[in-house]
Amino acid sequence: MPEETVTTRFWWRPAGVFVLIAGYLLLHLVLRGYFSPTLSTDDMFENVFVQELKLGYQVRQPPLYEWMLYGVQKIFGPTIWSFLVLKYALVLCFALFLYAVAWQAIANAKLAALAVFSYVALYQIGFNLHEGVTHTAVLMAASAATVYCFLWLLREKTVTAAVCLGLAVGFGMLSKHSYVLVPAAVFLAALSDGHWRKQVRLPMLIVAGVIAAAVYSPYFYWVMTGEQALVGSALTVMREGEQGAGFARVVSGELRLLVSVLGFSVPFLPLVLLLFFPALFRGAKAGGIDPDVQQVARLLQRALFVSLALAFVGVLASGAQYIKERHMHPVLLLLPIVMFTLISQRRYSPRSVKIYSSVLALLVLVVLGIRISGFLAPDKRMCGGYCRHMKPYEDLGKQLKAQFPEAEQATIVSLDEYTGGNLRVTLPDARHIIQSFQPSTQQRQNCFVVWDMGDNGAQRGLQAAFTSGGFGSGKAPVREDTLHSNQIDVSWPHLWKKDNFRKTTFGVAKIDRDSEICR
Repeated sequence: MPEETVTTRFWWRPAGVFVLIAGYLLLHLVLRGYFSPTLSTDDMFENVFVQELKLGYQVRQPPLYEWMLYGVQKIFGPTIWSFLVLKYALVLCFALFLYAVAWQAIANAKLAALAVFSYVALYQIGFNLHEGVTHTAVLMAASAATVYCFLWLLREKTVTAAVCLGLAVGFGMLSKHSYVLVPAAVFLAALSDGHWRKQVRLPMLIVAGVIAAAVYSPYFYWVMTGEQALVGSALTVMREGEQGAGFARVVSGELRLLVSVLGFSVPFLPLVLLLFFPALFRGAKAGGIDPDVQQVARLLQRALFVSLALAFVGVLASGAQYIKERHMHPVLLLLPIVMFTLISQRRYSPRSVKIYSSVLALLVLVVLGIRISGFLAPDKRMCGGYCRHMKPYEDLGKQLKAQFPEAEQATIVSLDEYTGGNLRVTLPDARHIIQSFQPSTQQRQNCFVVWDMGDNGAQRGLQAAFTSGGFGSGKAPVREDTLHSNQIDVSWPHLWKKDNFRKTTFGVAKIDRDSEICR
């Protein structure tokens, strides 16, 4: 365990680490909720899904996130706050479990803390996490808990530790299908190491396995009684866009995986290699390190290499093509901790630690600055893209209720998922339908179709919106079913530009409740 002295600063101690992590996450939570009520990527269709509590929602993603969100929304409603509270609570669990792991593998309190702080230097966690992460947040928390509980089981060999591992694995299997890399990697790493292999107890693993199977069983039952096979669905997604012969696909997939691994590691890995290069490659070994700490560090190092090997073998066996940086969380879960286990075992320069700590603080401030500028001035120059997290869907909902008061209790068919998820924020009592989800509840007395016509004068019609939204042509309402139609203009916010500097138009059609799409 890390050594602490009376001179160890508060921020490097467990209480200080908790305060820093919790404060950092709370700041991002409050900023996002304060500046915009709009649901962004992934959040929007989840908001439609959790109108109902079901055993499963989609084969390609297990349902634990939806189950948790359903419960959270009983407190916070179908608003941005429900998503933020759930996401950052999960990320806090992720960070604390990883800190507990680092505490066992790194002999220096300051380096153990830095290892966990370093996750903000991974782009997918330090930046991309703050908009649109759903199931991945559950994956992160469950993966970190799995490593911690597995170490606990190896050390203590108690039923309590086995229960912990079983719950972590069960929840992980219900997070994302790629989670299986994590328990597989730590288990194979333990079997490959003489010391840890002796600590493995089959009866305790059986207890953990039974608990994990029980936790996973509701979703497994849903999959088995459905029409689409789990493995077939996963391979269909992974092989998306495949071209060429088998060998060409494999080479392409392996190259994409390599690029994704390297991309996920920046800017963390280049920074560490640059600032700690002398210690990592030329430094003398540090003396007096607890052998137990060294053994845990060795296990984590092996687990990282095994997870990478499993990923490359998996691509070889499956011919996967759909591989992105955002899929690398289970593969590179332990990267920052492993790098700091290596640094802690060498004689390193305190100056390198100071510079690295300052760079991390600077990265945090830069990310905050970028996010705040995107909130205040949502244009391409300031937020780098469409700025969808600032699109004024709240105003759309308010105008829709003002023009059609009956919409509050109606069936609302949204022809894109962003509109559907965000309309549920302002119309929580309506029955919402999107292309990927149709609730099993009864039809309502009134039915409205809403679609995004485009920005700044664009006039995309209802039929074009049906086609691009993925709805079958047979579901499009005929002219006779349309009772009333209208357009709603909403103006985007901006700190210094005038109203209507950017305007989005939405089409609204009130149609016969017996129309196919309203059922």
